[in-house]
Amino acid sequence: MNRRELIKGLGMASASLPFLAMDFKSNPALKEWKNTFTDDKVKDEAYWKKFKKDFYDVSKDFINLENGFFGVQPVPVYKAYLKNIERLNQNSSKYLRTEYGNDLKEIMKQLAEFSGVDPEELLITRNATEAMNIIINGLDLNEGDEVILHKQDYYSMIEAFEMLEKQKGIKIKTIRVPLIPKNDEEILSKYEAAVTSKTKCILTTHMIHLTGQIMPVKKIADKFKPQGIDVIVDAAHSFSQIDFKLPDLGCDFVGVNLHKWFGNPLGAGLLYVKKDRIKDLTPMFGDSAKKEDDIKRLGHFGTLSVPIIMTIPEAKAFNDMVTIPLKEKRLRYLQNYWTKEAAGIPKVNITTPTEDPNRSCAIASFAIEGMETKDAISKLMEKYKVFTVIRYLEDQEVVRVTPTLYNNTDELDVLLEGLKDLAS
Repeated sequence: MNRRELIKGLGMASASLPFLAMDFKSNPALKEWKNTFTDDKVKDEAYWKKFKKDFYDVSKDFINLENGFFGVQPVPVYKAYLKNIERLNQNSSKYLRTEYGNDLKEIMKQLAEFSGVDPEELLITRNATEAMNIIINGLDLNEGDEVILHKQDYYSMIEAFEMLEKQKGIKIKTIRVPLIPKNDEEILSKYEAAVTSKTKCILTTHMIHLTGQIMPVKKIADKFKPQGIDVIVDAAHSFSQIDFKLPDLGCDFVGVNLHKWFGNPLGAGLLYVKKDRIKDLTPMFGDSAKKEDDIKRLGHFGTLSVPIIMTIPEAKAFNDMVTIPLKEKRLRYLQNYWTKEAAGIPKVNITTPTEDPNRSCAIASFAIEGMETKDAISKLMEKYKVFTVIRYLEDQEVVRVTPTLYNNTDELDVLLEGLKDLAS
């Protein structure tokens, strides 16, 4: 090969590759599914069985009803992730130094569109826990300041505040939120009783990871923000499971996971801070160069896993194809399918508010009277090949059941058969 041919070849090889987004024109399988996700499909099991076959490559050795830990990537997202690893490995530092910056701007633009906020209000993190820690440790909390948590908040968030209690002398006030509340006012009254003139912050979880209960976050924010109390939100499970935009929560600080219901590869979270509040957070990581209202000053992490971030547009495209409203309806239908029948089985106690559609979606939990929870989980797996997980409430243990889009009612029938057996 002569010099001219070599240079020409190098030029072609270094050309920037476009994002791997869903191509409905050239991919017959995708074209077949486009615009088919309508309300009449919510209960169409044949439709969802074909959906699973076309979009998910999951083990046939067991029925996975523990999809709350993280979301299995749909095949197009998984393939895009592999191609992004290959792309980065082939183009190495040249891509990172000359092209990634522009690609990242586009990724943030797409995330902002999906979330309903400005790109300058978002920061990609490694997970929701990291995002929430940036908020918690960045708040101006001092000795004697009070923060309110509830017993069912995520343990990592509770521990972050407990660390500040030791380091700064803040005071933690813990309330008990009812498992199955009568109404929103019953929940709000718990916070009202705990608030004092020293209350600076309320932590709330949009969808409780233990039971799936959806908290009235907007009402909490509307009531206490005017009193000068910051309301921060852990939205790890609600984001992309139920239909909302981040501003709908009415809060200035939110932490999100992108590898749960959004379906991106493991290792991506999202921090939202309302633009005029960025300056109020002290960075956890050293950064003296960026302006105080630049959210990037809160995320001087060093190099993150770039292929994971590069795959975000594909995960967004998949969610856009299915649509979040339809996704929410299907997930709630699957949960209601098993909880309604399970509630009628003697000794089975449903510990999630399932009657009101505003209070739960995919996640629900139960306990069996007279049976150790660990034994229930073991027997469901050993005899019925149904995989679930134990969750620890303040005064009891429960089994959490979390179906997702690739699950179907036949699989939930197996769960119900197992519950009848265990409760007999």
